[in-house]
Amino acid sequence: MANSLFEDNAEFGLGFRLAIHAHQDMAKRLLVKLSSVVGDELVKALLNAELYSEQGLAQQRERVELLRKKIEHLDTPDARRLHRRADYLVRKSVWLMGGDGWAYDIGYGGLDHVLSLPYDVNVLVLDTEVYSNTGGQASKATPLGAAAKFAMRGKTTNKKDLGLMAMNYGHVYVASVAFGAKDAHTVKVFQEADTYPGPSLIIAYSHCIAHGYDMAFGAEQQKGAVQSGVWPLYRFDPRRVEQGQPLWWWMPSAARSRCRIT
Repeated sequence: MANSLFEDNAEFGLGFRLAIHAHQDMAKRLLVKLSSVVGDELVKALLNAELYSEQGLAQQRERVELLRKKIEHLDTPDARRLHRRADYLVRKSVWLMGGDGWAYDIGYGGLDHVLSLPYDVNVLVLDTEVYSNTGGQASKATPLGAAAKFAMRGKTTNKKDLGLMAMNYGHVYVASVAFGAKDAHTVKVFQEADTYPGPSLIIAYSHCIAHGYDMAFGAEQQKGAVQSGVWPLYRFDPRRVEQGQPLWWWMPSAARSRCRIT
């Protein structure tokens, strides 16, 4: 886990993904170079492993341990380098977490750029629909008509539809969740996002003290927001497009606000 500046969260996280790729590439090159010692069968299994299921990951970890045992006694630079990087042969998840002030506004340029790329990063946006850390100000995530502590007049424009904007790229997994309303949907979304081999965006309804109610009732507030249609639950998985399934997820924003898509 690492913290960065408020405005460069997405770029900072992308750097982690690129660094992991560099270590993975180095490990694979060294693995092939040492194939005469490691064994062609193990090398092939390590390079062609399925890494997007629990079973596949568990099997790859076992292969990595076997690899370590085969090279731990070799006193060569390549063997030492591979021993240090062997864990990178197992898929690693990269998660970028931030609030709506970052994702919708000050850091949106960077976030949009990262989502436009094909790299496997997962983005979790904790959406309170208001600038919370400055005491309660209207933001691009604030819904039409909503009032905040320092914006009592009410929002005069619609909320920015971050999910729909990300969907338009076509290759980004996008979902909206509210664990207080439907925890099973939330778990499914996190599992799908983690196993999607590309950028993922999860927008999570986050109750906040700036909303003006007792936080002990946060889960009930989430449920009410979903049941009333204020916070729709949906999932857009590009893998379904490849399978020829109906494109119901391209429903316009105004229509989505009247439906609960799960």
